[in-house]
Amino acid sequence: MDRNAVIGFILIAVLFVAWMLYNSPSAEEIQKQQAQQELATKQAQKAAEAEKVAGEEHGKAETAPAATDSSDQSMESSRYGKWFSHLAKGEDQSFTVQTEKYTATFSTKGGSIKRWVLNDFTTWNDKPLQLIDWKRSSDYNLVFASSDGRFIDTKDLFFRLSKYPSGGRVVLKDSMTYSFDAILPVRGDSIAIIKHYVIRSGGYDMDMDIEILNMADVIANYEYQVTIHSPAHTERNSVEEASFSETDVMVNGSRETVNADDAEGEKATFDGETEWVSVKNKYFLDVLTVRDGFMGSGAYVEGKMHKLRNEGQREIYEAGIKVKYRGERREVSKFTAYIGPLDYNILAQQYKGLEQVLSLGWAFVVRPFSEYLVMPLFHFLHSFIPNYGIVIIIFSILIKLLLYPLTKSSMRSMQKMQKLQPLMTELREKYKDDQQKQNVETMKLYKDYGVNPAGGCLPMVLQMPILFALFSIFRSTIDLRHQPFISWMGDLSAPDILVTLPFKIPVLGMSFISGLALLMAITMFVQQKMSVKDPRQKSMVYMMPVMFWVMFNSFPSGLNLYYFMFNILSIGQQYLINKRHQDEPLVKVTPKNGKKKQSWSERAMASMQEKAKEQKSGKKPRKF
Repeated sequence: MDRNAVIGFILIAVLFVAWMLYNSPSAEEIQKQQAQQELATKQAQKAAEAEKVAGEEHGKAETAPAATDSSDQSMESSRYGKWFSHLAKGEDQSFTVQTEKYTATFSTKGGSIKRWVLNDFTTWNDKPLQLIDWKRSSDYNLVFASSDGRFIDTKDLFFRLSKYPSGGRVVLKDSMTYSFDAILPVRGDSIAIIKHYVIRSGGYDMDMDIEILNMADVIANYEYQVTIHSPAHTERNSVEEASFSETDVMVNGSRETVNADDAEGEKATFDGETEWVSVKNKYFLDVLTVRDGFMGSGAYVEGKMHKLRNEGQREIYEAGIKVKYRGERREVSKFTAYIGPLDYNILAQQYKGLEQVLSLGWAFVVRPFSEYLVMPLFHFLHSFIPNYGIVIIIFSILIKLLLYPLTKSSMRSMQKMQKLQPLMTELREKYKDDQQKQNVETMKLYKDYGVNPAGGCLPMVLQMPILFALFSIFRSTIDLRHQPFISWMGDLSAPDILVTLPFKIPVLGMSFISGLALLMAITMFVQQKMSVKDPRQKSMVYMMPVMFWVMFNSFPSGLNLYYFMFNILSIGQQYLINKRHQDEPLVKVTPKNGKKKQSWSERAMASMQEKAKEQKSGKKPRKF
């Protein structure tokens, strides 16, 4: 990689920093976040005080003489209070509903989903992909404070099912639906919480309406939350999976993101019209969205990063939509639950703004290329080419053809710069004691031979949004997950491990060697050997391929396959340009038809010459 290419990468780094500064929160936003955190802290303190009161009452109950089961009854009464103690015990019954896309298990405990298995996907070790982490918590439960000071989470209470299918299993096909109610009888059926479920075949969603009957004397603060949790761990590389995990909330028409990337965790409270809340990992998503004109009044999010064995990690979130309760005899809130793949087309077609949670690069620079160029072309090719490896190869050829004018201009400019190197070396030797004169003569040299020194890096900068879009898509699209290519390349969404090392290389952290990353580095070396002729840049010919090999070694094989093919095509293009133009002599540019509009290099040279004259005459240089 020559000097102009290095300058190009430096410019990209500057763009990165500028973008980060542009998106950093303002002082007002920081104050708002602090206020939200303080509100969340106060809510947590209230809940802790309620638990403390419950613990004190439980301690008193333990010291009193009682019959065999009186201590258990006292404990449940202390924890759930007068309204819900009788619902804390029951029989955990469950049944399954199998659709074309998923198999869901519903339980009387919590009246909610216990398991949600996707039929068309498996985990990294080929086990059924179960997205509800039922060992930790079920999903779509109600959370609120009761009027007697208890913190109530309905996941611990036992519901009654309106119907139970024969054999405990329902199979839905085509456009079939199945509906049932889960009833929490607080005081019989007159004071109750009812969940109305409607399960449809053909998609990854279901409807869930929550009906509140005569609960004005039960629910405190006139508010409750409906909660969801992080999808279960599904990928081999837990660290990479955690890096994509986050919670998103669509509130007041804009998307807010909460990312808990440390052990201290993150908490946030949002107020306003809330359309949906989602929790995602790298490839899968758990969403609760409102429907039919209903609107949430806010959201609450809490997340924390947990360390796992073998240097693994996982980010676990709980999120909920807040619902204002008016205390009427009957109130209904309407939701749709989606638990499925992070598929751009599904989300964009069915849910307003939900496709934004897919990681496709910077919103105003890279993402448009991802959404409107790269992804449509990628999906079009796969519509008639079943193997994604072949799709990537053809895709790289098409992108190379699209970028051909830019890369050709860059290669021609670098070739001219190489031919100018002997003349530039003479100038450096001739004016080694006069740096300003050296610069003036260098700019004159560029002018005489019609060379733009920025011609090599500018095309690279212009094509970077497309390359970043490719990088984002190939790292996050579920289309490549578990898709094989050939030989050792068994999963285009994961690194292709050619050799597993018996140890981890210090500093670099490499424990295996990726075959495609190695091939990519080799082709990069060959390309630079063909293009870099300046002796001062010889070290870059070796350093850059090694750096990219180390960096790309852990990247998905689909991404490395693309860059490997792109390098192969660039080598062919470089060979043709070298063969066609290498014998062309350097020819000075002669103006046509009299006067010629000055280029930027000519204007810069004129400015340098004028400053040099002013310094020699002792005049103070003018300010421009």
